[in-house]
Amino acid sequence: MATPVYGKQFIRFAETGLVEDATALEQFTLVKTAGATEPPTLALMTAAGEAFGVLQQDVPAVDLDKATTLARLGTVATSGLLLVAADGANLQVQGDPLLVDANGKSSNAGGAVTVAATTPIVRQQVVIGGVAMALVSFN
Repeated sequence: MATPVYGKQFIRFAETGLVEDATALEQFTLVKTAGATEPPTLALMTAAGEAFGVLQQDVPAVDLDKATTLARLGTVATSGLLLVAADGANLQVQGDPLLVDANGKSSNAGGAVTVAATTPIVRQQVVIGGVAMALVSFN
């Protein structure tokens, strides 16, 4: 869990999105919108392209035998100095544009990310308790 590094994050703006029942999303991963719904439906960012932002909480998949049909909401930070989960084996260098791997994490082996037509920049690598994170500035 990334709890020890929360104090480094500064969220300027955040949005709310829907998470479909069968979808499991991890905290601090990059997400995109899936379709043109209002509020937007969230999906994991798995390749280069336009991200919606950084999910701020774990959203486990629903056990359909026990679940209700109520929509689930996820908070997505879209602007500020944000923590992004990182691939510990492929950490990005300070000053690099943010790249994303197939798991929605920062990785120097990933594809280029834009948010609102701007390029997020890696400001610092943070590894605390074996949890790799990138501190990234989003406009």
